[in-house]
Amino acid sequence: MTRGTFDFKRSPSGSDHDPALTVVVEDDPDIAALGEEWQALEARADGSFFTSWTWIAALLANGLVHPLVVRVEAAGRLVAIGIFHRRARGFSRSLSLTSVDDPEYDAPYVEHNGPLVDRDYPEASGIWWQAIGRLGASVVYLPGIAPEALPGLRRLGTVLVERQQPAPRRSLAPVRACGGDVTALMSPNSRRQIRRAIRACEQSGPLTLDRATTPDDARLAFARMADLHRAGWRRRGQAGAMSPLFCRFHLDVLARGVAAGTADLLTVRAGDRLIGHLYNFRYGRTVSAYQSGFAYDTALPHEKPGLVCHALAIRHYAEQGLEIYDFLAGAARYKTSFADHARDLVWLRLAMGHAPLALMIRARARVAAYRDRRDI
Repeated sequence: MTRGTFDFKRSPSGSDHDPALTVVVEDDPDIAALGEEWQALEARADGSFFTSWTWIAALLANGLVHPLVVRVEAAGRLVAIGIFHRRARGFSRSLSLTSVDDPEYDAPYVEHNGPLVDRDYPEASGIWWQAIGRLGASVVYLPGIAPEALPGLRRLGTVLVERQQPAPRRSLAPVRACGGDVTALMSPNSRRQIRRAIRACEQSGPLTLDRATTPDDARLAFARMADLHRAGWRRRGQAGAMSPLFCRFHLDVLARGVAAGTADLLTVRAGDRLIGHLYNFRYGRTVSAYQSGFAYDTALPHEKPGLVCHALAIRHYAEQGLEIYDFLAGAARYKTSFADHARDLVWLRLAMGHAPLALMIRARARVAAYRDRRDI
């Protein structure tokens, strides 16, 4: 284990804190100690499930990251933290935030990514992002981050935005005001389709939604969901997301999250007939709809298993007092039909220095900028 530190002498306007913030960089940390300090900061931060220790611990336990931990401290108090995977690529050193930057190993797929920041030290966020420029990397991959970080990153080097997508969301307070019926807030066409689908399902019996309450129950439901997911994607001629690595990682997440109430494996049935499964994450007062599997092969005419499952889940979480149902990145029609607002996420590469990989990223960024100008 090696550690390095450097100080930032900067006090943003409006900050009441000592301007001296120290960045501490550590590779191969003690995982038990890291978990303790990470979870302590979670209680003082407004992060996402993807910056929670449940997610980070599963990444580490499955060997998905060779960790480089970047902390910001104020007089010894941890006020921001994030974890990178590090690797050498020829003459270049690359880093990737909470990810591996490899299509196979990034199967878990991170969103709402970034540092975990003490809500009493908002200035630590900017310091943490600045620190990326002093980590000695030629290229840094930053997947699923908020676009607000872009101006600061552009001061560090060349930014290549590979993708920008909205994450559609549904506010749950209006759903509660409608007695849990989200369709009352949707367009007439969507409302008609979903209500007809619910009536069609109810011909087989009452619709029920159940949450797996033990890791064993969650594993069984996850296996059924994976089978349904694969079957649905096979009909489209694609493989879907359920690789062995994906399943191993998420069984670990479920083992940690089900008992803690942060990972939900939901089962929707009409009578005894399975309609589908939803795999969701809960963090604070937000629930994220992460993965699913629906019984399309046994669906009756006019049934829409996916829409029915999400409508019931939205009712369930509204009744529990949550505030946001997040469909995560992607503008699929069903997401935008349910949603009443969205947050953008960006996937980008930051190139610094003159290593070959950084030069290649710069060239790609120039080509992308040229194409953008031609499209205006």
